[in-house]
Amino acid sequence: MAEARPAGWLRPCWRASSRPAGTPDTTITLVESEEIGIVGVGEATVPLIQAFNRVLELDERGFILNTQGTFKVGIEFRDWGRIGNVHFHGFGDYGNTIEGVAPHHHWLKLRQLGDPTPLAEYSVPTLMARLLRFAPPAPDSASEASAFKYAYHFDASLYARYLRAHAERRGVERREGKVVDVHVNGESGLIEGVTLEGGTRVDADFFIDASGFAAS
Repeated sequence: MAEARPAGWLRPCWRASSRPAGTPDTTITLVESEEIGIVGVGEATVPLIQAFNRVLELDERGFILNTQGTFKVGIEFRDWGRIGNVHFHGFGDYGNTIEGVAPHHHWLKLRQLGDPTPLAEYSVPTLMARLLRFAPPAPDSASEASAFKYAYHFDASLYARYLRAHAERRGVERREGKVVDVHVNGESGLIEGVTLEGGTRVDADFFIDASGFAAS
């Protein structure tokens, strides 16, 4: 299998998943080349990746296993404001609202009354990170363990392969080759087609450039 690129497969995966029923004449084609290297790095995400994976109807367990992923509950900033300063940004609020008031307002009131407890002590994801433990948010919205979100760390190359397999199962076509020429409509300025090495031309109504560092 060719070395897939996450940026290239995100859009066709979404389009294939959101394509209205009864549109068999709509085709999605992705062009990529094995000869163009990629930046094979780990990927650090934010909670929106969950929403995207749900739109694609990806199984979370399968996603984690196939991307060698792990769960992420926040981001730690070191030496951010000053040398020696450490701030952990946990994903989600500091608990549920109390009588309709956000929890940090209650913490401010406690501070005024002399309570020195740091705000981070009320953050479930912050405590999880300290303990190196994780559990999904509780399904009961009234639980304190429900008011947080999470994301993932995973191998970007493996994620791209996983997306590619998912997209191809939904009818996305992959074309191997380097783009050597772009054909633009003289009146509208829109791209009408691209020519690959070897002379093959790929025409389409809409193009997205996800070539990253290889873009010209």
